[in-house]
Amino acid sequence: MSLIELTDITFQYGTQLDDEYAVKDIDFSIEEGQFVGITGQSEGGKATLCRLISGQIPHFYHGDLNGTITVEGVSSVESTVGELSKKIGFVFENPYNQLTGATSTVLEEVAFGLESNGLARDEIRNRARKSLAAIGVEDLADRNPMQLSGGQCQRVAIASVIAMQPNVMVLQQPTAQLDPEGTEEVIDVVGSMNDEGYTIVMVSQELERLIPHLDRLVVMDDGRIQLDGQPDDVLVQAIDEGLPVPVPDLVKISHRLRDAGVVAADEPLPMTESGCLSELRRVGDHQLIDSKTDGGHSASPSNEPLNRDADIVFDDLHHQYPSGVEAVRGVSFSLEDGCVCLIGQNGAGKSTLVKHLNALLKPTEGVVYIRGEDTREHITAELAHHVGLSFQNPDDQLFHSTVEEEIQYGPRNLGFSDEKVAETTNQALELLGLDERRDENPYNFGEPWRKRVAVASIVAMDTPVVVLDEPTSGQDVLGHKQLGNLVGRLVEQGKLVVIITHDMDFVRQHADRTVLLAEGQVIADGDTRDVLGDVKTLARSNVHPPTVTRLSLELGVGSLLSIDELLAAIGVSTDGVSP
Repeated sequence: MSLIELTDITFQYGTQLDDEYAVKDIDFSIEEGQFVGITGQSEGGKATLCRLISGQIPHFYHGDLNGTITVEGVSSVESTVGELSKKIGFVFENPYNQLTGATSTVLEEVAFGLESNGLARDEIRNRARKSLAAIGVEDLADRNPMQLSGGQCQRVAIASVIAMQPNVMVLQQPTAQLDPEGTEEVIDVVGSMNDEGYTIVMVSQELERLIPHLDRLVVMDDGRIQLDGQPDDVLVQAIDEGLPVPVPDLVKISHRLRDAGVVAADEPLPMTESGCLSELRRVGDHQLIDSKTDGGHSASPSNEPLNRDADIVFDDLHHQYPSGVEAVRGVSFSLEDGCVCLIGQNGAGKSTLVKHLNALLKPTEGVVYIRGEDTREHITAELAHHVGLSFQNPDDQLFHSTVEEEIQYGPRNLGFSDEKVAETTNQALELLGLDERRDENPYNFGEPWRKRVAVASIVAMDTPVVVLDEPTSGQDVLGHKQLGNLVGRLVEQGKLVVIITHDMDFVRQHADRTVLLAEGQVIADGDTRDVLGDVKTLARSNVHPPTVTRLSLELGVGSLLSIDELLAAIGVSTDGVSP
């Protein structure tokens, strides 16, 4: 008997229409000690599958459930929530759905569940501190959880579940809001738990770091399991069939080498970066001798005077929160046009920085100018005519009962005519793929789709400056592409687009300029190719170059930003299929 078994499962939420199902005809089992990855399109059934496995359905989410679910041979329907919680831990995609809001320090937050189980004080304290250390945030123990960045909150939420030591851990997009270093730490910790015998189920759109740990990879779409098997077999099938699966770049590269005939088609695809690098070296050996470079770049902030005529000017900006945390320290640079990506580790000051653009925050010291206007002299409602800001958490932004009403709110609030409101609303709906969902309630959507609604509501305001905080986190392949196309369109229209992101592939594909922050300061600023090639400076903010760039630097062919560039550099003809 399997540890977890779902047999002939069909589930329909109470909010769904009669002919709609969240999942349908699911037969799925998990063996003890397995590490199972789940991926696929947004609203394809991944979250529902996790809720079924963990017992949230039917105990929290109500609807029409058919079929049987057992955990260790016992029906999860007949088990209590308390009984299930001792066996299965669950990490939500949005950490704010998990934090209690009833604690004043991070240590208390992590200890909350342990206290509920009646453990001794010393054991509670030791397990809480140990789990914080495992996730790399022991330094946050005395901070208020509600004053942390989104990524820091996510680490705390994960630590609170690890402290409970459940036999099974179900993690729904746990790394979506984390910086690369945090992502690696979480996956390493979860991988270590799996090595120790824990059963792991993880939903993710970021497969590169996850794949080496997996026993199985499951692809879901339209409420059904489309693929289920060894990760390499599943990814190759996804490429061959053109399925919208987030195939890691290293797998795409190795697949392209086989398509080009320079590596035997029957050789197994490497699932690690070192394996891919070995193949590239073998294929490009004769080219690399002549092309060898040190790959060194320096992208230090410019010492040139500020362009005070630019759309945005930060002049010696400092911001200190009432808690005493100095989140931004002496930031000075200007922004004029194109797509500018702000990168850096969680807590580097990125979100604090952009909240100064529409006076959500005011400088403690220094000045911020928006199109010549000193933000200290204006309120948010006035600056909203110049700057549209989409938050990292869409639930901080959405409050209407239909998508169309949500998107119309901004332009109406800015005093647009009815004709202009209709025009910008329809454009935003089209750009974000929401046209057919305009009459639906966004709170019935999964988080990636709610993010698209939030972005669309800002785009419809037609501001000259558009700021998007982590727009691609948790997005599927199609959502990622849609947001990339959106940024391209906005730049073509002459707008300045500022994006906070941990998604280095999005940066390499779309950023004209990249600004790197660490501990509230700008430590690199310039052309994206130069910034992503400056490995030593990136490391100061725990940021890694994207896979393509890391591989090109290791090969000594410079800082490259696309698979085509990389293959051309080692003498393999390219067809322009992969970005």
